[in-house]
Order: sequence, then C-alpha cells, then structure tokens
Amino acid sequence: MRKAIIIPFLSLLSFAAIAQTKNGETATLKTEVAQKVSAKEKKQDRYFCANATVTMADGTVKPIREVKVGEKVKTCRKGKSRETKVKAVEVYDNPNAALTAVYLRPVNESSVSKESWPLVPALLLEATPQHQVQTKKGNKTMKQLSKNDVLYHYEPSTGKVSSWKVGIVQANARKVEIAYNLTTEDGSYLVENVLVSNN
Repeated sequence: MRKAIIIPFLSLLSFAAIAQTKNGETATLKTEVAQKVSAKEKKQDRYFCANATVTMADGTVKPIREVKVGEKVKTCRKGKSRETKVKAVEVYDNPNAALTAVYLRPVNESSVSKESWPLVPALLLEATPQHQVQTKKGNKTMKQLSKNDVLYHYEPSTGKVSSWKVGIVQANARKVEIAYNLTTEDGSYLVENVLVSNN
C-alpha cells in the first residue's frame, strides 16, 4: 500500500521539477529577448546635443532645447525652403549613444579663391549614429556617411539651399548628459542649417 502511494508521489515531484525547469528556461528566454529588443531600441535613439541650433520659420535660430511643440520651423524640399510644424519634442536624459561628428564643406569650394577659402569654416553637425540626414542619394544615417556624400544646407542670407560635401566623419566624438530630437509634420527640419530627417 505504501509503495503504491510513494510511486505516484515521486512521479508528481519529478513532474513539478521538470515543469519548473521548463518555466525557468522560458523565463530566461523571455529575458534574453527583452534585452535584445531593448538594445535594439537604444540603437535607434536619434538626438542632438542641447545646444544644436534649429532654424525657425522666420529664419532665426534657437537651441533645440528651447523649441516647443506647435512652433513652426524651416525645412527644405526640392531645393526650396518651406515651413513645418513641430509635433513632438523628445528629451533624452543621460543618453547611451555617443554623438557622431560630421564636418562639411561647400561643394563648390573649387570656385572659391585660395585667399578667401580659409575664411570659410567647416560646418560641424553632431548627432547619434542612427540619426538620418538627407543626402543626394537619399536618407542615410550619420554612421553611413562617407566623403562621397553631399548634404543640403540652407543659406539664411540668401534663402537658398546649397550642397555641402562630407569631409570628416568622427564616430564616438563625445557623450552628452541631455539630448533632444524633434518630430515635425514634414518629417524633416534644419539643424545647424543642415537638412535632417526625423523618420
């Protein structure tokens, strides 16, 4: 009689142990998947430093940290400037990704005299590696840029859009404590007068 009771009891213990092991494996698997998704999401972070300037609709500039939802900013399409409204402002506290620095020069630098060329400074654009900018070959992330790429730059003095080429791309240029990004109705806006995408 005792043997008949003990055997089913041991079977139940074995089954419980197997179930716990399976549940433990499932929990571990779920944790691993969550970590991978989390890491992927972090890689998709797109932002600029707090002092990066945004060109407003009236042609003035202000630090991205001061731009508010509902304000109108300037963007470009088909070589012409236009306005778009800010739908959202994203704030990143202690962001993980370091900024990538891209230095740009005017495409037509050969037409600039050697005497005046040193007076034309390189333009610095900093953003996360995953942030997209609009190039002549379509949207590219900052980390995909090379010296063959040409970006669009708005000239406040003339109101025209000019082409600037990538000179240097410096990965992991620096980290910041707080960063910002905008979402606009048009899907783009100007940072340091360079056309960037928020899609």
